[in-house]
Amino acid sequence: MKITNVRINGIENPLGYTLDGVVCSWNVCDTASTRQTSAAIEVSESRDFTDLLYQKEGALNQSGEPLEFPLRPRTTYYYRVRVTGDAGNSAVSDIQTLETGKMDEPWTAQWIAASKEDTFHPVMTKAFSVEKPVAKARLYVSGVGLFEAYLNGKKLGEEYLTPYVSDYDSSLQVITFPVEDCLQEQNHLELMLGKGWYMSVFRLALQANNFGDRMAAIAELHIDYADGSEEVLATDGSWEYYGSDVEDSGIYLGETLNRQLWAGKENPQRPVEVLSDPAADPGTKNLNLSHLMDRISLPVLAMESIPVQEVIHTPAGETVLDFGQNFAGFVEFQASLPAGTKVVLDCGEILQKGNFYNGNYRDAQSQFIYVSDGRAETVRPHFTFFGFRYIRVTGWVGELNGADFTGRVLYSDIRRTGYITTSNPKINRLYENTVWGLKSNFIDIPTDCPQRSERLGWTGDAQVFAPTASYHMDTRAFFHKYIKDLKDEQKYLNGGMPNFTPNIGHQESAGSVWGDIATFLPYTLYTYYGDKTSWLTAIP
Repeated sequence: MKITNVRINGIENPLGYTLDGVVCSWNVCDTASTRQTSAAIEVSESRDFTDLLYQKEGALNQSGEPLEFPLRPRTTYYYRVRVTGDAGNSAVSDIQTLETGKMDEPWTAQWIAASKEDTFHPVMTKAFSVEKPVAKARLYVSGVGLFEAYLNGKKLGEEYLTPYVSDYDSSLQVITFPVEDCLQEQNHLELMLGKGWYMSVFRLALQANNFGDRMAAIAELHIDYADGSEEVLATDGSWEYYGSDVEDSGIYLGETLNRQLWAGKENPQRPVEVLSDPAADPGTKNLNLSHLMDRISLPVLAMESIPVQEVIHTPAGETVLDFGQNFAGFVEFQASLPAGTKVVLDCGEILQKGNFYNGNYRDAQSQFIYVSDGRAETVRPHFTFFGFRYIRVTGWVGELNGADFTGRVLYSDIRRTGYITTSNPKINRLYENTVWGLKSNFIDIPTDCPQRSERLGWTGDAQVFAPTASYHMDTRAFFHKYIKDLKDEQKYLNGGMPNFTPNIGHQESAGSVWGDIATFLPYTLYTYYGDKTSWLTAIP
C-alpha cells in the first residue's frame, strides 16, 4: 500500500497560502485492499512528531477531511496520514509540510516606489549583512503590477508573473520565498518591477493604467537565527532604486529588453519614495495595507519546454520558427550578438500561403524585442506572455540555429489526473487538443484565449469548460482562486456575477449563461471532489 497525492486544500506542501480552513486529502494505490477502513492524520510543529499538536482518526474522508487546529503566522507544521485497508494492510505517507504566511500579522514594511519623474521600470535594491548562522529565512513580498525578486543576483523561485491577477480594489497577494540557502555574509536584495495587469494596455477598451500609474513594491525579509534571535528587513526609506533594462512591458504589447537602454546615460542608485499615504495618490490608491493577503494563486511555472521543430524560410523571405504546437508562454534563446543588434520576435498561430500571419491577434502586438550590448546570455521576457505556435525572427545577425530557441510553456501548477487513449489517432489528437486548450488558458485565471487582445477570465467560458478541466487536471485550488475573484466582484455588483475578470471599473454587465457560473462551478467542484466549501455567496 502506498499513500500518494497528499494535499492541503488541493495544494502540495502549501507555503504562505491563505487558508480559510484546512482540508486534507490523499489517494491510495498499490494495495490489495478495495476500500479504506480507517485513517489517522497527525500534525506537529516538529518534524519528528515528538509532540503532537493535533490528531484525528477514524472513518476519515480521503477526498477532503477538515482539520480543526489553530494556525499561527509564519509557522511550519508537519503532518502525515496513516491508512488501513480492508485487507488488513496499512501505510503511512511521507511527511508533508504546511507553512503559513503573515496571515493577519501587522506589516512593518512600507510601500516604496521610484520618483514620479522616473517612469522607467525600476529595480528596488537593498544591501545588508548576515553575521550569524541562519536557521530559517522567509521573504514576503508583493508589488504592482508584477515583480521578480533576486537575491545576490539569483532569481528567487521558479514562478513567473507574480503576484498574478488581482482586483486591486479588494486584495493584493503576498508571495513567500524561502531564502535561507541563498543568504551570504554580504547580500543584496532586488525587486524588479513591471507593469502587468495593473498598468499596461489591457482589456477590451485597450486602456492603460487601469488601476494605477506607478509601479511599487512592499516586502519583509524575516531572518530567524540559529541562536534564537530574529531580524526583519523591511522596505522603507533606506532602500534605493535604479532603472532596469526593461524599456517597456505589457500583457498585450509584449516587452522590450534593451541592454543599451542606459548607454551614455547616468543610472545611479537613488533613494526610493516611501508611499506613506498611497490612498491619497490616484496612481497608487489601491495600495492599502489592509488589502495585502497571503497568496491564493497557484504558482505559474514553465511547466514544459518545447524545442523548435522546423526553421521555415517563407515565400515572403521571412525566417519563422515552428514549435509544432500552439501553446502559451514565451521563447527563451541563447544570444551572443554584436552590440546594437535589435532582434524582434513576433508571435503567430498560423501561416497564410506559407507566410507568417497574426492579423487575428487584433490589437495585441505580442512582440518581444531584444537589443544586445554584445554580452553572451540567455534571453527571455520578464513581464508578459504570448499565445503562439510560430515565431517570426527579424534582425538576427549570422546564421540562426533553431536549437538556440526553446518554447517555455506557462500554466498554473496543476496536476494531470485524466487520460484517454484510443485506437484512433485522430480522436487521441482531438482529446489532446482539449488538454492543450486548458494549459494555454489556465495562467492564474481561466481565460478565453491566450493570444489576442482579450485574455480575460470570461465566466461563460469557465463554467462550460470546468467539468472537462476537472477531468484533465486537479482544479480544486485553481478554481478556488477564481471563485475568490468572483466573490470580490460580487461586492460591487450587488451580488451579480461579472461577465469576466478582472472586471476593471466594476461594470454591471451580469447576465444569464455567464452568471450561471455561480451555480455550475461550485457544483462541478462538489461533483468531482466532494467540495462543499466553494459556494458563491451573493449579496442581497
